Amino acid sequence: MEQEQVFIYCRVSTVGQAEDGWSLDAQEKSCKKFAEDKGYRILKIFRDEGRSGTNADKRPALQEMILECQRTKNINAVIVYDTSRFARNTQDHLAVKAILKKVGTRLISLSQPMLDESATGKMVDVILASVNQFQSDMNSQKTIDGMQERFDSGWYPGLAKLGYLNEEVNEDKIIVNDPARWSLMKDAFKMYLKGRYSAIEISEIFYEKGLTSRYGKKISNSIMINILKNPFYAGLMQWGGCEKIGNHEAMITLKEHKRILQIMATHNNHSCRRRIHSFLLSGFTYCGICGKKRLVGEKHRAGRTDDYYHCSAIASRRKHTNEGQNIEIGELEKMVEEKFKGIQFSKEFINAVIEKVREFWENKMKAVNIDKRGLLNKRTGIEKKKVTAEEKLIAGTLKDNDFTRMRDRYDAEIKGINMQLEKVEEKKNIDIDTVRATLNLTRNIYGSYKKSDFKTKRLYLSIFWDGFWVKDKKIIEARLTPLMDALVEKEQMVIKNPTISEASNKNFVRLLSSASEHTSMSSDSPNGDVRITSNWLRR
Repeated sequence: MEQEQVFIYCRVSTVGQAEDGWSLDAQEKSCKKFAEDKGYRILKIFRDEGRSGTNADKRPALQEMILECQRTKNINAVIVYDTSRFARNTQDHLAVKAILKKVGTRLISLSQPMLDESATGKMVDVILASVNQFQSDMNSQKTIDGMQERFDSGWYPGLAKLGYLNEEVNEDKIIVNDPARWSLMKDAFKMYLKGRYSAIEISEIFYEKGLTSRYGKKISNSIMINILKNPFYAGLMQWGGCEKIGNHEAMITLKEHKRILQIMATHNNHSCRRRIHSFLLSGFTYCGICGKKRLVGEKHRAGRTDDYYHCSAIASRRKHTNEGQNIEIGELEKMVEEKFKGIQFSKEFINAVIEKVREFWENKMKAVNIDKRGLLNKRTGIEKKKVTAEEKLIAGTLKDNDFTRMRDRYDAEIKGINMQLEKVEEKKNIDIDTVRATLNLTRNIYGSYKKSDFKTKRLYLSIFWDGFWVKDKKIIEARLTPLMDALVEKEQMVIKNPTISEASNKNFVRLLSSASEHTSMSSDSPNGDVRITSNWLRR
């Protein structure tokens, strides 16, 4: 009788299976012994290590074995330790088995000898395949439930973020500080909070100090941005669309996290490209000769020459010379500052803003008080439960282990509520700062701009101006944003003459005359106000 030729297939999907008797070596040993006892000739052994049984397409050894069976067409059987090693998806199980049967190859399972080609054997085969899939689905659900349970108990269920480590303590999976990265990461956050460094600069500076990715490489710009934006570092976990204060130690406060998001938003205003030097008017000033080319800032070594803005077009494509056109940085920035001096909101508009701000603040305070009252009531309830547990411990009706477990849970819940209260208070402070900035800007545009820092000035520039066109070292056109343009058109914003003398006022009107076909003016008021209703403003 001709000796039957067989393949052996083994698979494990987890380290746990390898430790519980399902190891590849154990499966292979059992299958080889079975084949030898039956007198089969083993042609090849296929092994899938760390591969899920729920998807046949993701198991290269299984795919290779099927192709070998189809190619040679003389493989009598494939031996597996258990059909769950073969597939845990009913559809895959039946499909692969049908492919093997088509080329004359049967499936032999050591732990399920009742499987054969009889009607009963086929029915049992389908049932077992369905049970395998059900078990796989149950394991997946258990994994999801376990991760959700860890999240609910205050521990992040996934891979720890950079700067932290996953650790198992008393069978609990928790998040601990990474001693190799913790201090460096905290210092990186502190440096970014200064507002003077970009994410890529932070990455480069701290790479030199020893901060690396998990693979020992420099942290990329995109990953560093995600790290800086991630609320996890402020103690707030996000999982499955939910948020929760975690038990891990926060690197920064929630207030600092909010500040980082504000800094990042400011950095992205008008320009997100990294520059060695930052120029206040980058993205706002244009060449009055080219019309569309931006002016760029250029710095020189001290004492060599002045720093200046110049047309960004390269010499070969520029249809004009830069001779006499380069303008000193401080001079142009002063000219732009003066443009704010002539802008003033109408009293009607200011009163409307104040009313809106008052309404905004009253609504905010109502919401804050409701949130605080709810959190305080919740904390009081938990504190009462803690006192009850303490009384039961003293009375001897509560075991020490149970008390420890309950106290730790109550303390974690109280800690979470306190952080939420802090978050509410910080949000209130941010809101009042927003109110202050709004009122200051509304009442005194020029004063607010002049005393602002670099980032806030760029914010104000983006609110009021689309751009400034410069020629012969003068601003020949200052174009308002659509928002400001609409306020001018509705006479809610006044372009006020910054000078007192009538001669200067007439000169101011004369400078505007180049845009007379687009602009209607009235300068008959005793204080020399000029109201503009235009799509843009030329000066």
